[in-house]
Parts: sequence; structure tokens; C-alpha cells
Amino acid sequence: MPITNYTDGDKETFRTRMLEDVRRKKAENPDYTVVDIGGRHNPWADDVVDAYVDVFEFETDKRLYVGDVNDEEIWRKLEKDGPFDFAICSHVLEDIPYPMTGLRWLPRISKAGFLGLPVKHREVANSKTLYWLGQPQHSWIYGVRATEQGNSELVVVPKWHSIHYFNLQMPDQVPLGEEDANLGPRTLGWFDKSKSGYDLELGVIWEQDIPFWTPGYTMLPADQIEIFRTALAEGV
Repeated sequence: MPITNYTDGDKETFRTRMLEDVRRKKAENPDYTVVDIGGRHNPWADDVVDAYVDVFEFETDKRLYVGDVNDEEIWRKLEKDGPFDFAICSHVLEDIPYPMTGLRWLPRISKAGFLGLPVKHREVANSKTLYWLGQPQHSWIYGVRATEQGNSELVVVPKWHSIHYFNLQMPDQVPLGEEDANLGPRTLGWFDKSKSGYDLELGVIWEQDIPFWTPGYTMLPADQIEIFRTALAEGV
């Protein structure tokens, strides 16, 4: 099964278990290699990492690939030198314009890996300002849900501006105007404030492939809200 484990709980606990497993595999096999995609600026897994990918020239005693993960050129370099045994990609995919590039390439350059992403509840919570929801620079909201076949898939939804119409602190507020009223009730049924903390993370362990679903076309605000209400309502 491509997605073998996931959680939307305490990130330190899940990361610790993942790193313990990687350390064990490296101890058993000296040739076991780990690449960290975009994490050289915060090298929390440095003791297991053999190579880094980052857009900046960082000083490191590890192999460093400098390039933009939106550009397939850097992935081709990794594929040429791979495959790696494990890839860590932590808090990168929510920031970039087209994360599908990385999701398709990761299984080509590595046999397995870890994805660290903001929990979906955090992305629809008032965390930084009273207007913008989640981190203002984030462009995507992620979740994991079960497929009809009983497997798990990553849900990748654009963080459309329509979601900022929701004032989740005051869900009963009267709509501001006709356009706002067309969006319907200003609340998301799956939103759980207790899961929106910064100590929480959507952690995903995958092997061989990363199955994911994303809306494939541009929608009007009311349709965008329906995606938020339905596609992200399931799973974690």
C-alpha cells in the first residue's frame, strides 16, 4: 500500500518514530541513503541525511543539490544519482506554486519517504491575523482520506481566496454582501479548533508511490467552498 502510515497528531512523536526507523535501517545497511528536499535551512534530521536539496547555497558537509523544486531539472539530477532509499520533504509542498511536480517525482527519485505538512485544521484557523486563515503564504491545503478501494490517498486542494470569506471565530455573523451571501453558511463542518495548533502536523509515510487527488479545474467561489466542505471533510 503506497501510503503506509499517517497522522495529524503531535509532530515530534511521529517524526521521532520515523527517524528511529530510518536510523535502524541505516545501521543494518551502510548503503541506505536519505535525501532531504528543501530542508537544509532547518536540518532537524541531519544525522540521517546524506544529501540535501535547497534553492540556496548552504554550507554543509553533506551532498547539496541547489535548485528549484518547481523545476523538473533538479528532479532529473536526483533521478540520475538515485534512487535514494528514503526522502524527507517537510513543509515545502504547501508553499510552492505546483506541488504536483514534486508528488510525481518523489517516487521516481526515492523508494519511500516522509511528507510533513500543515494539518488542514491549522490552514482554516485564524492563526496570524483576524482575516487570513492559516499561514498567509501557503497556497495548498492537505489531508489524507480513504479511497473506495480501501487505500489511502493524499488530498491536495488549492487554498482559494474564497476560504478567507469564512470568519471561523464568528460563524453566525451576517454576510457582508451579495457575493458573500452566495457562499452559504460561513462555517466548515469538519473544522476542529482543537486540531489547529502549531504542535500538530500531517505526517505521511509512503512507499513506491504517492497517490493523490486534486481538483483539476477552476471553479467559482460557491463550488470552491463545496470542495472545502466535502473533499477535506473525510480522513485527517
